[in-house]
Amino acid sequence: MNQHPFTIFVHLKADISWLALNRQERKEFTQTKVFPILKNYPDIRHAHFDAEAFSGITSDIEMFTCDDIRRFYSFFEEFRDSELISKGFFSIVNIFPTIADGYVEFEAAKT
Repeated sequence: MNQHPFTIFVHLKADISWLALNRQERKEFTQTKVFPILKNYPDIRHAHFDAEAFSGITSDIEMFTCDDIRRFYSFFEEFRDSELISKGFFSIVNIFPTIADGYVEFEAAKT
């Protein structure tokens, strides 16, 4: 049984089409096209990190935390279908699923 939540780090790269939008257009787009998807999954927690000043490959990192990886899968299908990805504003660079301190649970099961 999973005692630790899953944390998934999704590395994204902003396309020039996203950067061509002014900041108000980006804000409105995110609020109308992306946040509603997150609201459909209140059990999935989200944090956003800017990385563009530190990486030429990844511009943004999304961190999602959930207890049920299948719920994340359903969420991510909707996220990938969203205009943010499907219209090419962002591309997915990498996805890193993790378990915080997973070794602790592993070692506890061995004793």
